[in-house]
Amino acid sequence: MAYDPNAHQISRTPAEAPAASYQRDANMAPAFAGMTPAVAREVATIQGQIMLAKMFPRNMAEVWKKVEAACSRKKLAENALYQYSRGGTDITGPSIRLAEALINAYGNAKSGFEVIDSNPEYSRVRAYAYDMETNTLQERTFDVEHIRQTKTGRTKLTDPRDIYETVANNASRRERACILALIPGDLQDYAVNLCKTTLEKAVDITPDKIEGLCRGLAKFGVSKTMIEARIQRHIDAITAQQYVWLCSVGTSLKEGVAKVDDFFDRNAKPIGQAEVQASTAKTAEAPKKRAAAKTQQKPVPEAKPEPQAAEDAASSASIDVPDDIWNTAPGTRITEEGELIEESPAESSVDPSTMVTAPEDFQDDSMEDFYDED
Repeated sequence: MAYDPNAHQISRTPAEAPAASYQRDANMAPAFAGMTPAVAREVATIQGQIMLAKMFPRNMAEVWKKVEAACSRKKLAENALYQYSRGGTDITGPSIRLAEALINAYGNAKSGFEVIDSNPEYSRVRAYAYDMETNTLQERTFDVEHIRQTKTGRTKLTDPRDIYETVANNASRRERACILALIPGDLQDYAVNLCKTTLEKAVDITPDKIEGLCRGLAKFGVSKTMIEARIQRHIDAITAQQYVWLCSVGTSLKEGVAKVDDFFDRNAKPIGQAEVQASTAKTAEAPKKRAAAKTQQKPVPEAKPEPQAAEDAASSASIDVPDDIWNTAPGTRITEEGELIEESPAESSVDPSTMVTAPEDFQDDSMEDFYDED
């Protein structure tokens, strides 16, 4: 019997058609050989981010505008700076909040931290900042002990929340270091100066704000007496610059980049009224002294006459000249006895023919127009 190829053919509807050969089952191997599904997914995500960063590169002019807009906000300016002392010098820099604002304005970049390993004794953490447009990576790997340092000594942490807060506090400082290593230095300086200007303009010192500042510093063991000893005046007379500085100190203490002893004297004594008046008087007299120094001039020494000029003046003073010598008219002369006499035409030393008489209507003092050049 001949074989009929159509004898066992089964007609199928479109709904019963088999799936295409390129469709993958969920249990099949991942797209990248040798990688787990989680790693392959992470690699694909990073590749997509890099591709988008290349398609839409950052505009530095827009970056500067975004930084200016961000640093003009008072809330950011209040927490933008930290400060601590090292070797007797106050060091100021961008805080983690300002670093986050910078990387957001920079664009095509991301930062963060992740716990690589953890055990009851310590946690191993990795902080990073990644520029996807230039494929530049800054990272820090470090260990954080599950210990809290207090005045009474070292306390071991067992609560997961306390452990996370300690890890996050240490990781944020490393993350800030990674971000600042990625962002251009001139952009950082521009942001710091803008935050200082914004805070100085927006600061409005009121009793409530002073009380809030004292309460915030009191959490770290800073008393009102210690503050007054540092600013050399009563807290009610604090200036805008000092208020801004104390805010940056509070940020430093909160982030853990500095200690109370770096700024304040724990054995400080209450400031007296005499010290306050002396400090205030010194501050008030400084502009007056500068103005007096500018206006004060040295006396000009009297000029001494030259020897020849002195001799000429002495010889002129010894000559006895009659007072009316300049009033003698033509045809007259003065005798040795000082008498004025008229001379005859023959005795006169002036030739009458050479004398010129001016017209009666001549009024001009200049003789250049009177004489005929011909």
